[in-house]
Amino acid sequence: MIATAAATAGLLSFHPSRSATPVATEPKATTTGTTATTNRSKATSSGGSTTGGKRTLTGAVEETRYGAVQVQVTVSGRRITDVRAVQLPGADNPRSDQISSYAGPELRAEALQAQSASIDVISGATYTSEGYKASLQTALREAGV
Repeated sequence: MIATAAATAGLLSFHPSRSATPVATEPKATTTGTTATTNRSKATSSGGSTTGGKRTLTGAVEETRYGAVQVQVTVSGRRITDVRAVQLPGADNPRSDQISSYAGPELRAEALQAQSASIDVISGATYTSEGYKASLQTALREAGV
């Protein structure tokens, strides 16, 4: 009951950045179950759902110079099985949108290969890369990975 109230309060206080572009180019993860929200000093991180041994968690919204970055990670046990960008910079700037369109898939591949947030920065997408890594780290911390 308390988790539901906290989740509702967190969702009502969440205001997405206008400069963030929802990403539809990566595969979408499906979630079921309850979601808890934890407020952080600089961002919000949503706890995830559990389906069988898989858990899907959404990382903190990381504000970068060019817009917000947020990722969602699916883990099975201690293994990362999927990473999806929820937000990447680009809504207000065609150049940022272009950068996000190539950086997002590369960062996803890096995270899946590394099985952690210790991924390389994509050349030409430094701010997006740093935001991606930070958001991924908060989701993995929540997952205990």
